[in-house]
Amino acid sequence: MTNVAIQNLAKSISKWRNWPGCANPECKGNALKHAVSKRHFGLSLFEEWFCGPDCFERGARRNILDLLSNRQKQEKAPNLRMPLGLLLVSRGILTHEQLKTALEQQRATGNNFGDVVQELGFATQQQVTAGVAAQWGCPVFSLGDRPPAVEVRIPRRLLELYNMLPVHYTEIGRRLMIGFVSRVPHHLLYTIEQMTSCSATPCFITANEYRRCLHTFDLTATENELVFERDNTPAEIARMVRNYAMQSGAAQARVGMCKDYLWARVLGRQEIDLLFHLGTS
Repeated sequence: MTNVAIQNLAKSISKWRNWPGCANPECKGNALKHAVSKRHFGLSLFEEWFCGPDCFERGARRNILDLLSNRQKQEKAPNLRMPLGLLLVSRGILTHEQLKTALEQQRATGNNFGDVVQELGFATQQQVTAGVAAQWGCPVFSLGDRPPAVEVRIPRRLLELYNMLPVHYTEIGRRLMIGFVSRVPHHLLYTIEQMTSCSATPCFITANEYRRCLHTFDLTATENELVFERDNTPAEIARMVRNYAMQSGAAQARVGMCKDYLWARVLGRQEIDLLFHLGTS
């Protein structure tokens, strides 16, 4: 064997020895197997790399269990924001007498206060949206005739569940502005950032803009969105994520929590979103 061949062999051995190992602590693979797997079979879950389907499934199940254990910690409705009625009074939009009438109507019907003042003709939708945005310290974004942002895909089921739309996207810095109608679920913004690798910023849009844009939203986008309404165990979810990842030739997958659904995204020949209903927590 020539010196050059010996040097090349030594470099290869050194490379194999230093190759990142599988993130599954129970994996029996060695450095050589991991090097081959990295090239042909490996699959990543966020920053963790797994050498094959079985190890990936174990890692996915562990990740899902961690998400479920933290589900109760997801934020509750804030209690320290100025009530919308008082805010509208402070802005001179409602009188004290109108506020009293609206509150009585709200108690009688159980409807949202913003809807009540609009039904009574005390405030416009734009005024209510601006008031809600002020409650949350967020800007109002006017869509006008512009279509919503489609560069970054969010499952339609989540758009409907949270009354939100991606309204503007900037490639520089991958900044995504998301318009909400009534409230900002900050845990969802964190999940969107994790799943899309974008920086998500909240704003508010009117209910009419939301309904108009959702109605015209590209329905073909749901072709790669699968919703599983039957409750599944963490092991079953991990198995299904593994199967779809293998079928699509995915090199990467991500999972996140969204209120009543666990959201999994596999990135292969196609970008596939899997939404698993979680039932009552």
